[in-house]
Amino acid sequence: MHTGVSYFSSRTLRHVRDDLRNIADHDCTYVVHCYTETDLAYYRETMREIADATREAGLEVWFDPWGAAGIFSGETLTRFPLDHPATWQVLSEGRRIGASCPNHPDTRGFLREWIDACAAAGGDVLFWDEPHFYTGLWRRDFSGAWACRCVVCVSLFHDRYRHPMPADFTPEVRAFRESSLTELLTDLCRYGHEKGMRNALCLLPTDLTAHGFPQPEERLRQALERRAGDANPAAVESMMHIGVGDFDTAAAISDLDIFGCDPYWYLFGTDAQPFVRAYSGLAKAAAEKHGRGLQLWLQAFSVPAGREDELRSGVRVAEDLGATHLAAWSFEGTASMSQIRCRRPEVVWSILGEEFRRLRNTT
Repeated sequence: MHTGVSYFSSRTLRHVRDDLRNIADHDCTYVVHCYTETDLAYYRETMREIADATREAGLEVWFDPWGAAGIFSGETLTRFPLDHPATWQVLSEGRRIGASCPNHPDTRGFLREWIDACAAAGGDVLFWDEPHFYTGLWRRDFSGAWACRCVVCVSLFHDRYRHPMPADFTPEVRAFRESSLTELLTDLCRYGHEKGMRNALCLLPTDLTAHGFPQPEERLRQALERRAGDANPAAVESMMHIGVGDFDTAAAISDLDIFGCDPYWYLFGTDAQPFVRAYSGLAKAAAEKHGRGLQLWLQAFSVPAGREDELRSGVRVAEDLGATHLAAWSFEGTASMSQIRCRRPEVVWSILGEEFRRLRNTT
């Protein structure tokens, strides 16, 4: 099993080298470097140097479009929508949001430029991190409004379904959003292969109630009732539908090499064993059907004190399912980011090192 960790802690090469040695000492075999829009604007040569240092440490180089265009996940800001307001997503209630639409041609052109930069820096794998439309839940927007009803999306929806796009979150709207993301990824994965890199895709768990975990949706329903007095099923679904729920269709994307998910049980407020097994099992079935490697993620951010040993349960499930890749978000228990650092990051990092070492010694 390949073992890895995400990294965004420094751009100063001497510090990065020290951290890479630390990562290698924790028995990782690859690093998912967050290649942000800030890096794209100001650190391109630095990112090439970091990639070189990563390989010198015996580690494979993955690049993550962290927060790029507001489409991929990440605790960072996006500049592209500010410079290209025509690409903004439009909410169902008419508001425009500073995140670019996955269907807009300029957005797709920009993401191809990001791939070019990764190729120039010497990336081995492109890590497509939780692609999604605007997610109000992540911005404390409990209006229930969803995206996107921009002119491009409205036109494409009409072409596909032969009637106007509704303002309500219908099954057709959901299907359209998912197909828009998979079509974007199909284009990006193909281009990544043309540039000599492999492609990995990670999806967030969705459809929680359908898979036996109604508690998160009930908590959201209660929050909506407190803030907006609206807890209708469509509003809840629109806020809980993040990314792509159809794992089989996603894993079938041409030019995809590795498929997986990040069943973050701490984040969703569930028990580790059943939650990880349910979504990891779905990812495994899809990956095996389409001949992809299987990657599973461990939550190494916002881990409460006293619950660090639950990480071992996540590792055991990944091991039982035969995952080809396991990774943790993020380096050193995300100690460098105060908003989501683990309560005891040093304990989390130590446990990850122990478990990765055990895996590397037994496989």
